[in-house]
Amino acid sequence: MTLEPTYPSLRGKRALILGGSRGIGRAIALRLAREGCDVVVNYARSVEAAEQTAADCRSLGVAAETVPGDVGREEDLAAVFAHVEPGGLDILVNNAARGLERPRPAVEQRPKHLHRTMDVNLFGPWQAAQAAAPMMETRGGGAIVNLLSPGSHHYMPDYSAVGVSKAALESLTIYLAVELAPRGIRVNGVSAGWVEGSEGEHSYRTDISNRVRPHVPAGRNVAPEDLAAAVAWVCSDQAPMLVGQVLHLDGGFGAGAWRAVLGD
Repeated sequence: MTLEPTYPSLRGKRALILGGSRGIGRAIALRLAREGCDVVVNYARSVEAAEQTAADCRSLGVAAETVPGDVGREEDLAAVFAHVEPGGLDILVNNAARGLERPRPAVEQRPKHLHRTMDVNLFGPWQAAQAAAPMMETRGGGAIVNLLSPGSHHYMPDYSAVGVSKAALESLTIYLAVELAPRGIRVNGVSAGWVEGSEGEHSYRTDISNRVRPHVPAGRNVAPEDLAAAVAWVCSDQAPMLVGQVLHLDGGFGAGAWRAVLGD
């Protein structure tokens, strides 16, 4: 059964999801398609997953296509936006990320890995926003959503490269929001606790979902669909005054963290 759209204002919009083939990105693409958005699914390597996501979006009655490109490579990103520009753009979701494939403490991180992580997690979204803004402005405005992380503010073992890069992206979110709001473009962030069913689950620590779940007051870990629902709302006309903000979705995990240390 196809669910009815929640936000009619999104119907007919065109969305680009950078890192949209799997996990959280796939969930966002499907949710925006359900809302009536035409979607462009970007991928770096997972061509089959991207094509399947696009096909699943088309089954919801919208136009959907894929575009390859490594977000951390300037020439690739330029090619992605050259592909997108003729059809216009209303929504940009910066979901592409890396850094967990070399988990190390901060004092042991390698320069090459740090630079590559920053290229994808910070400079990619920065340059994507620069490319997207003129396209959105010609259509009367738009929305940019950056996917962030609580590791920006809280220490997580072996998470330094991701945490620091996402902290920089969170700061960039504020600067872009203030500069682009007068042009009708709202920039915000969505952050989550541990996302069960995400790509990070397979590359960080294999038992982390089971270890986190008992400490989430809401009774379960965050799902990719939870982030997708937040992104849809942030991009809709139901959030016109949400500018430069970060939505934190963690089921109360952060708020209740001391309970795990001190007991009930």
